[in-house]
Amino acid sequence: FFFFHRAEDRKTQAKASFDASMNTIVFGSATFAGAGAVALLGSCFSKTLSKDRGLTNLLIITATVCCWLMWLITYMMQLHPLVKPIPMKEE
Repeated sequence: FFFFHRAEDRKTQAKASFDASMNTIVFGSATFAGAGAVALLGSCFSKTLSKDRGLTNLLIITATVCCWLMWLITYMMQLHPLVKPIPMKEE
């Protein structure tokens, strides 16, 4: 019974950890989407960018997506690192 109880605790902890990381990913993605939307709205009201509006919007969207992908990849690599450190044995 004790062994099964500990296994359930590990499952509960893993689910809580997964939920916390998903909340962070959703919040971070929403932050980047909001920043991109604010930048697009700002470019729509700019009088200096009126003739190249299509290019400006494309560049804003591309920059937002690239920054979001970089943040997401970095965050996920910190969640599950590929290399685990090997502790040195003291002599």
